[in-house]
Amino acid sequence: MTTPSVSLRLLGDLPVRLWGLDLAEWQRRAWSKAGAAGVDDAGGRLLAAAEWILSPSLQRNLLARPGAALVAPTADGNGEQLVAVHLPDGAAPETVLPLFSAPHVLRATLVEAGLQPGDMHDLADAYNKSLRKREVPYALSMRTQPAVEIERILFRGSYKGVTDIVTKYAWPVPAFHATRFCAWLRISPNTVTTASLGFVILAFWAFWTGAWAAGIAAAWAMTFLDTVDGKLARTTMTYSSWGNIYDHGIDLIHPPFWYWAMFVGLATAAPHNVAQEWLSGSLIVILAGYVLNRIEEGIFMRRFGFHIHVWRPIDSFMREITARRNPNMVIFMVSVIAGQPAWGFVAVAVWTAACLVFHGVRLVQGLMQPSAPVSWLEG
Repeated sequence: MTTPSVSLRLLGDLPVRLWGLDLAEWQRRAWSKAGAAGVDDAGGRLLAAAEWILSPSLQRNLLARPGAALVAPTADGNGEQLVAVHLPDGAAPETVLPLFSAPHVLRATLVEAGLQPGDMHDLADAYNKSLRKREVPYALSMRTQPAVEIERILFRGSYKGVTDIVTKYAWPVPAFHATRFCAWLRISPNTVTTASLGFVILAFWAFWTGAWAAGIAAAWAMTFLDTVDGKLARTTMTYSSWGNIYDHGIDLIHPPFWYWAMFVGLATAAPHNVAQEWLSGSLIVILAGYVLNRIEEGIFMRRFGFHIHVWRPIDSFMREITARRNPNMVIFMVSVIAGQPAWGFVAVAVWTAACLVFHGVRLVQGLMQPSAPVSWLEG
């Protein structure tokens, strides 16, 4: 647990930029988000070299552990150097400040100074619950690694480990460049979210009128921006409670409206060979399945404290293809390309029902466990 009263003293300076920000400003934001009471405080009990970019769990644990001393391999690999120290009560900064400029530091020296040395694997958590993944810790030097390579690592670190196939496999490379572009232009995450809302409305109108190509293009543009806004917020340290509500509120509300618009568009577009009763029934199944699936997830989360999609590997696999917006859009797009949008709508309904049953069975199995389930990613 982070100690709120601990402030940070950044040591040294480096004239480089990270995600469009001066390094010192990025560090201030990052450490503030990690829980530091103050940053660049001359009286701070946590001393950290400004050149080092640390993974969030590493930052939080350093703030929470008086006496901890983080070391990392030197550039030549022949020893270790001091990265950060959380001074214990009564310790004077002057006793350790010279060690930060030393080319090598021995752990025995740190122990003699009353510290508990460890590397990033000793001091970081392995599981990131909010991003549903095992997190590989990092301690990266801006002096020895190009900024763009560090940005790639930070970007990968901001990605959810368990998500749908489109977000996981199609978007990472273009989203990295789009996120970097937005960061350098100082475009805020909420601005990107607002742009995605515009594409939500455009896709709704196109589906409503049966303009399938335009609707699908707008829908994919929205899903792409939906990936960018979160990554931009996390990499530039500008995420907020309001931004989270704004982004996830749009994500939660808009899919049923798209399905409704598709249903209306199928009634007004070119003739098809699917009975209206099938389409009406499919709409009911899709909308009911969307709500009930969210309820299943909510029950599991409330009961066990983590997402059903990270319970076992099969649940994480199903999250990639389960009947949510992106996999459903893949089904519908393929059907449109094949000239069968109506049957694509029916296929979405069938897949929604199948996934509802799967997750319902998994929920029941979880509730019947003799002991509380634990995510396989925590092992």
